[in-house]
Amino acid sequence: MYAGFVVSHTKDDLLRIRFELNMARISTLTNMVVGSRDGLKSFFATEGALGEVQRATVVFLHATFEVALRSYLPKSRKSLRFSGETDLDKALKFSGIDPTPFKPLYASLVQMAKRRIRIVHYADLETSTGVELKTWNIADEWQLVFWLLGVATFYYRMRIAKNVASEDERNRHDRNIKAMEKYREYGYQLLALPFAYRDLLHPKRSDSAGPTTHEKHLE
Repeated sequence: MYAGFVVSHTKDDLLRIRFELNMARISTLTNMVVGSRDGLKSFFATEGALGEVQRATVVFLHATFEVALRSYLPKSRKSLRFSGETDLDKALKFSGIDPTPFKPLYASLVQMAKRRIRIVHYADLETSTGVELKTWNIADEWQLVFWLLGVATFYYRMRIAKNVASEDERNRHDRNIKAMEKYREYGYQLLALPFAYRDLLHPKRSDSAGPTTHEKHLE
């Protein structure tokens, strides 16, 4: 309220404000963990409370994305939930948006949904029948930041498609695309680390093992 006047916001304004607030909170949590690291070992593995913060952040990010995904759905479709590529196609089509330009973002977002399911339903254990919890490591960290960029890019692309994006949002979209490209290059650099260091990423992985989830993102 300013000088006796109530500042009113449209529904779209409120959705945008809420999305940006939640994304800012997620960035704050991630930056807090990164800023709390001390030494080389903590660079490769985040143990204890800080690792749990990152798992909670994945769940928070997925929920924020689901709300954004439902932003332009008709009321009869508002209950739609996201866990796979088909859900993304449905949400965009029901929102009157062509899914084609969004498909390059699908793979990483589906991986985020799978990790959220693993965290919420299986306590982030390695297998559905296992009891071993792997330490949150630099590969997990890479994925989380990549998902954060992917969620923001998808959201701005939706707003561009609906012709409601501001010039600033269009610029953010373009910056995010460049950031994702550079961050993917950083992922390749991580994979090129000497095996002595990579053992810290995947201490129980044998040479005959298939590609990690991190490597699948880079394919």
